Amino acid sequence: MFRRISLFLFTVSFILFSGCGDKEELERETLEPSPLPVTASVASIDVLYEVISSTGRVSSRRTQTLTAQIQGQIVQAPEYEGEEFSEGEVIFRVASGQHASNLSAANSEYRNAQALYQFEIDNYRGEITDGVRSMLRQTTGLEAASASLSSARTQYGNSAVAAGFNGVISDVTAQDGMTVYPGSPLGTLVDPWSLQVEVNLDERQLARCTPGLKAFVIIPSLNDTVLVGEVRSVSPVIDPSFRSGTVVVDVPHIPNLRPGATARTEIVFAEHEGSLVIPEQAVLIRDDRPMVFAVTDGHADWRYVTLGPAGRGFVSVTDGITEGETVITSGHYSLAHDAPVAVVN
Repeated sequence: MFRRISLFLFTVSFILFSGCGDKEELERETLEPSPLPVTASVASIDVLYEVISSTGRVSSRRTQTLTAQIQGQIVQAPEYEGEEFSEGEVIFRVASGQHASNLSAANSEYRNAQALYQFEIDNYRGEITDGVRSMLRQTTGLEAASASLSSARTQYGNSAVAAGFNGVISDVTAQDGMTVYPGSPLGTLVDPWSLQVEVNLDERQLARCTPGLKAFVIIPSLNDTVLVGEVRSVSPVIDPSFRSGTVVVDVPHIPNLRPGATARTEIVFAEHEGSLVIPEQAVLIRDDRPMVFAVTDGHADWRYVTLGPAGRGFVSVTDGITEGETVITSGHYSLAHDAPVAVVN
């Protein structure tokens, strides 16, 4: 009987103690919240660039507007837009029978006048001076015939519209068989290998720009490819209507970069080497003071910081953070000090 009672009491005690342990463990699990997922970046020493940001368009440094110089019919034209032409190569040709006839007549007149001039020279009695030669050119009609031949050659030559530099044809408006007149637009020759970006800056930004400054050019259509260019020119005057001026940045050619593409431009007006930098999105404002959350032993550590110059998505820190520390860049807007976090970069 005594053994049964002892066994019963032992069993009850075991159950009670076991239940208390489970309860304490459950309470501990309830009190310790799950870590909040955040992204983070490591503070590092780097060059910080202060920049002027603006959006512009890629353009060609050389373009040639092609127009007809005479009236006639197009007998030669590019086969397709984008066709390449070398400097001096004929792009369009305009047929005009009248100009060909005028050239033939001018050639014949010139030969006759030259023959008469040579006859007079051979039979001239006296010393042949420069004055005599000039007089004979006038009296034999050679001077007038020479001028007529030069004019006829120019008019005939205007039937061919040639490339002024190596480039590709675009904006073609004339095709074989079309009748054109002097001044009729034919197309545009573009140099796709010499590119630039034009941006408009307000007068305060313009005052910080000088030729030779480095510029970062981001091309959205090419997966945000970043090119390093150089400021070539800064407008010497300000447009009074918009209080702005134009800055031109030379950029290198890369495959598939075309005139007309959008370009985000960041012109560097100051460089700070050896700066301790963090992403700008890491900085929050609390109590009207800049602060960041550093990650310390898996917890968010509230730090007030002193900031320096900023640019290109980064800001320099002069106090509050040291090199190599990890700062939270997203998921931190509602964080509290010492909250458990898990970096999920």
